[in-house]
Amino acid sequence: MKTNDKSIENLKWVRIFDPVHIPKEYIDQIKHKDFTTEKFYEYLAKISLIEKDDLININPYSLLFVLVDDNNKSKGMLWMVINTLANALVINNFSIDKEYWGNGCAVNFLTKKAIEIKEKENLERVYWITRSPKHSEKFGFKRSKNTLMEYTNG
Repeated sequence: MKTNDKSIENLKWVRIFDPVHIPKEYIDQIKHKDFTTEKFYEYLAKISLIEKDDLININPYSLLFVLVDDNNKSKGMLWMVINTLANALVINNFSIDKEYWGNGCAVNFLTKKAIEIKEKENLERVYWITRSPKHSEKFGFKRSKNTLMEYTNG
């Protein structure tokens, strides 16, 4: 089946090791985030690479990606971490150009990538930190037996 140029299936995942490659608009459009865009860049820059024995290595537990089109223009971003203690992949942030939002195709595309990594790393599950659980349930995610609890000074 032939897809048009705007099909999400034409995008490629590219792993990056510095958040500087993520266009600011993809961080800005994350709704209800508990951090500033500047803090996102600062934090990811610190944890994407680790220093050990005077060598700089890629952090194998922090997975940062951009989605690019055939012209290598960024169309989205994804940040996941591998939690080795829980043997799980955790999707922290996913943001994609609005032209790819329709009919859940972006969630399906994300799900395929998460399952690919889960299987490659022999992980037991995938967690997705989301504020839209009903939307995620439409695409195969189930509510976890665990509940994320939050305490704020107020």
